[in-house]
Amino acid sequence: MNVTSEAYDMAENTAKDLYEYLTAVIKQAVATYLAQENIQFDIEQLPLDLRFSAQSSFGDYSMPVMSWQGKNRLGRPALPIAEALVSILRDMHIPIIQEITPTRPGYINFRLNRPEVGKEIMERVLEAGPDFGQSDMGTGTRVIVEHTNINSNKAAHVGHLRNACIGDTVVRMLRSQGYQVEADNYIDDSGVQVADVVVGFTLLQRGQLQLAEGNEQLPGESFDYYCSRVYVAVQKVYEEGSEQSQAATTLRREVMRAIEHGGEPENGPDYPTLAHDLSQQIVQAHLKTMSRLNISYDLLPWESVILKAGLWKRTFEVLQKRNLLEKPETGPAAGCWILPFGDGESQTNEGDRTSDKILVRSDGTATYTAKDIAYQLWKLGITDELGIDVQFTFVPWGIQHDGRKLWSMRAATDASQNAEEADPKRFGHAKRAINVIDVRQSYLQQVVYESVRRLGFAEQADNSRHLAYEVVTLSAATAAQLGIDTSDGRESYAMSGRKGIEIKADDLINAAIKRMLEVRRQDDKPETNETTAAVLAASAIRYFMIRFNLQQIIALDMDEVLRSKGDTGVYLQYAYARANSILRRLQETGYEIPTGLAQLPDQLDQSEWELLRHIDAYPRRLAEATEQLAPPTLASYAYDLAAHFSDFFEHTPPIVRETDEQIKAFRTWLVRATVQTMNNVLRTLGFEPLERI
Repeated sequence: MNVTSEAYDMAENTAKDLYEYLTAVIKQAVATYLAQENIQFDIEQLPLDLRFSAQSSFGDYSMPVMSWQGKNRLGRPALPIAEALVSILRDMHIPIIQEITPTRPGYINFRLNRPEVGKEIMERVLEAGPDFGQSDMGTGTRVIVEHTNINSNKAAHVGHLRNACIGDTVVRMLRSQGYQVEADNYIDDSGVQVADVVVGFTLLQRGQLQLAEGNEQLPGESFDYYCSRVYVAVQKVYEEGSEQSQAATTLRREVMRAIEHGGEPENGPDYPTLAHDLSQQIVQAHLKTMSRLNISYDLLPWESVILKAGLWKRTFEVLQKRNLLEKPETGPAAGCWILPFGDGESQTNEGDRTSDKILVRSDGTATYTAKDIAYQLWKLGITDELGIDVQFTFVPWGIQHDGRKLWSMRAATDASQNAEEADPKRFGHAKRAINVIDVRQSYLQQVVYESVRRLGFAEQADNSRHLAYEVVTLSAATAAQLGIDTSDGRESYAMSGRKGIEIKADDLINAAIKRMLEVRRQDDKPETNETTAAVLAASAIRYFMIRFNLQQIIALDMDEVLRSKGDTGVYLQYAYARANSILRRLQETGYEIPTGLAQLPDQLDQSEWELLRHIDAYPRRLAEATEQLAPPTLASYAYDLAAHFSDFFEHTPPIVRETDEQIKAFRTWLVRATVQTMNNVLRTLGFEPLERI
């Protein structure tokens, strides 16, 4: 089989990067080899493990073929396979490949025409501009990403930030690949935590509760912080074991029933209205906190609305009609409606010790899982197919910091005072649903998805993904700063909202801003303004929250979060600002950047080539990270790119003083390509890129 070199002219090839281009070339050579050897085998079943060469002496890229030699594949020794493919590839006379060699025990090594390839990479990046890395692979697919989901009872803490940063980054990654993404921030305003704060305010009004630091809202204290003090005080009352504790526990059950069933009381306090009002204020505070980290949403679904509209009630009826529920008469679940869920036992944070999940308690109130099942059916459009006739209206909540309009869910029965309402089909009805929830909820998420499957919607169950992440703990040093006894010598300590052992999200952000201002003064650098310090602080926190493997418990150390050097968000911002400063200095000298590169230097410095290869890899790395829903993978790429730019900066003479016009033009283009790629990846990570610091 003869292949002309024109067929593999990279400038005309539709490949997105070197990896895809070389893979296509290799597949063509393999097809020729199989024909020559009369081997019947599907090329797609052969693993193509193309990678950066371990040593530069081997070339730029290497691919092993040792796994091809087995009897169930090609049935040939690896080295002869490699040698035959090298011969075929050489005969193809591919312009961008300078040298191809085989090495033991069975590698194919590619050394590329670096100037030719480098020119193509830079032209491709600068032509695409902000779209470099974007793709349309998800076009036409609607995805709901549910994240943040803080109980509307008190201030957000740093554990909530990990959820929100992961979720918002996933939203941005999916949008970069063409998916139609709806970011939902589900508000649990009818659960026990909200009931606890309602109990707290009720007891305060009766003069039966004493708060730390006084019962009144402190000067400058936000409402969510005030509610945090109320919540902690109520927990202490529950734990006292006194008559007051029993009365408070009884009041809690009364409040929960009132909130869930709604309606104005015939007599006594209006607990549902109190819960609604405090939830509205706290959610507003939460949104303000998240906006400081450049996090926004599309929709606020409210649990109280889901209950009021009858979504759970109708779902419960369907589950009963399908004979999917049981009501034991004896045992710990007596009088409850349960979903049989296999054998054995499972511990949950609701205290269940059985794998048969309770959906409705004996007092008639629904568990979190029950409401989550109903909500999942709505998100995936299954309620329509099941004939569950529940209607919602969607009205504007407000315009967020980034200009995105935020919508709020209401029951259709609620009279709307808004002139504007969204099409009911605009929200929900997703092909895929991704729930960003910590790993402790894994069992409950399994119950939700299995319920979808048992209702006959296997495809939708498969398209339901729990993006689980481990919790945030406190390092020993940080715990000690909060007054926690660390004499037992542990490396980390769990947070507890009930006990008030936590770092509030706004406190961390404020500390980060203060640190950014202090670092500039300590390094004798020009003072930065508050706005720039806030952007740096947000970058530091966002990056810290996503750079770890999702299955890794984070031991949050304040000094580590706010570090400005190494694998940090601040380092990425400084690298980007440095690249921009090079272009500014060139402009200040009157240098005119050429509109094109007619000819490149014959040889490229190794640091230049490494930087080019990593720029080239961005679209593929972004696509892979998106497919895997893996923000840490994208964070790792961003750090590698910044590190390679820093290496280039350190190992090449200043471009401003360069006298060789050809080298100067090339390096200027390389910096421009770096700036564009870093801008794109930083925005996908949720950063606001800083051209100056």
